[in-house]
Amino acid sequence: MRTFAPTNYQMNRSFSDSRTVFYLFMLLVFFAPITNYASAIDTASLLVKTKQGTLRGMTKNDICIWKGIPYATTPSGDLRFRAPQPPKAWTGVKDATAFSYVAPQPKMPVADAQPQSEDCLSLNIWSPAADGKKRPVMFWIHGGGLIVGSGSSTLYDGTPLVKAGDVVVVTINYRLGPLGFLYFDNLPNHESFDNNLGIKDQVAALQWVKENIAAFGGDPNAVTIFGESAGGLSVLTLMGTPAAKGLFRGVIAESGLPESLWKPATANYVTQKYLKIVGVSPDSLFKLRAISSDTLNYAMQLLVEQLSTEPTPYKTLSPTIDGKYIPTDLMTAIRNRQAEGVSLLIGTNRNEVNILAKIKQLGAVPQTAKELVPYMSALKADEQKRITDSYNKYPHKSSILDMITDGIFTIPCIRFAELQSTIAPTYMYRFDWSSGILKLLGLRACHGLEMPFVFGTFESRLGKKFTTLANKKQVKILSTVMMQAWINFAKTGNPNPAGRTDWQSYNSTARSTRILDKKIYTINDPKSKERKAWTGLSIF
Repeated sequence: MRTFAPTNYQMNRSFSDSRTVFYLFMLLVFFAPITNYASAIDTASLLVKTKQGTLRGMTKNDICIWKGIPYATTPSGDLRFRAPQPPKAWTGVKDATAFSYVAPQPKMPVADAQPQSEDCLSLNIWSPAADGKKRPVMFWIHGGGLIVGSGSSTLYDGTPLVKAGDVVVVTINYRLGPLGFLYFDNLPNHESFDNNLGIKDQVAALQWVKENIAAFGGDPNAVTIFGESAGGLSVLTLMGTPAAKGLFRGVIAESGLPESLWKPATANYVTQKYLKIVGVSPDSLFKLRAISSDTLNYAMQLLVEQLSTEPTPYKTLSPTIDGKYIPTDLMTAIRNRQAEGVSLLIGTNRNEVNILAKIKQLGAVPQTAKELVPYMSALKADEQKRITDSYNKYPHKSSILDMITDGIFTIPCIRFAELQSTIAPTYMYRFDWSSGILKLLGLRACHGLEMPFVFGTFESRLGKKFTTLANKKQVKILSTVMMQAWINFAKTGNPNPAGRTDWQSYNSTARSTRILDKKIYTINDPKSKERKAWTGLSIF
């Protein structure tokens, strides 16, 4: 079979095609904006010795920063599609004052260009000082559908968190798209191809932090992993991954999808579909190592366009339950006490999918009763009616969007919290804040909206977009409360300030949930009717 290779005309045509631009814009703006920020050095350099060699960092705004630190060997050539290998040592002093390459991914027509390379397995550190003090470490995993994104976005600048809480912030890059999440086990001659590579990269980065973060003023035994969307899915997956056990003590999952891991049959179907697009026979996997990353990602882009028209909730990539590295689904893993003792802060945004519903060209989010049918096809008629009856305005568009938000995000996260709360302190939130213009646009408290509040990065491009014409004082108050809650959790496993109990822990009796809005308050079981209707049922 001839290997697929797009011409420059095809590549340019693809990026100007309305469906593709809308899809990429969705990933860029609503999941993982990848706007790089300047690496200009304001003051003196800073030397830190790691196990691999000495790094020269920088200070900016009175914060010490090290950028582009390799945590694994470049996964190219024979190492492409293989588990990450330890980073190579170096002699002399390695400069760490500029971000490294981002993982290969579709080039965004609406984004600032960032250099891409398979030499992307790197991390960035923000710290008050490399002084031997043991500070809590907040380890961020970016979102982006496991297809786009980077740890060097302006949205994820660690400076505000470090200044607010005397913590160390780490952001990472990991392999994305076909280089990170294809599944090979059911294919012939797959022995030199590994699965779940993006998750294995995240574990490798955590192992590097465990071995080296003390030199940067962090405590290797006080790591909290946090992430949003695909990053939220990642941190939940790490809770159920034996190889990650002991590398963190707390987890903050923002808009994660704990029921969306692929079963091998789904993963095999998607991988075979991808191989057909890229023009590689399943019995000739070795040819994948000779194809340029641009071509691999172009084929990935076409795959996602195809998946968008299929009657399933699987619209992007996911880790695979391979029976080995990820032994079982996440609910079973937590039920089996895989993450016993790991504190959890988990939540969703009230109107997650509203922003995705704007991408009508993709048909990815149902907005009518007819479009809803494929999502509910696995359920019996009485089960479907039980769910639809619990939404007062059904079949109005707003109720259908609420139903999809609940089925994909809210209900699975509630179920996950129920299980983890029996073996570790667990806290739940719901982010309800919106502005007049977001309501006018029909976005409301949409997917990704909480991120500038968590990082305090309202001067980033996305931060400015999300808070356009909003009450700045109101925004600042909510952001300050959220940043401090996230920092408190990283320090103690409890989001409350010392001596306060306003945010009560979650359990399956009271179901205490913190509402983050213009007013901040706690409510018990805010989705009671819908939660009961979804009992025992799932979109996935």
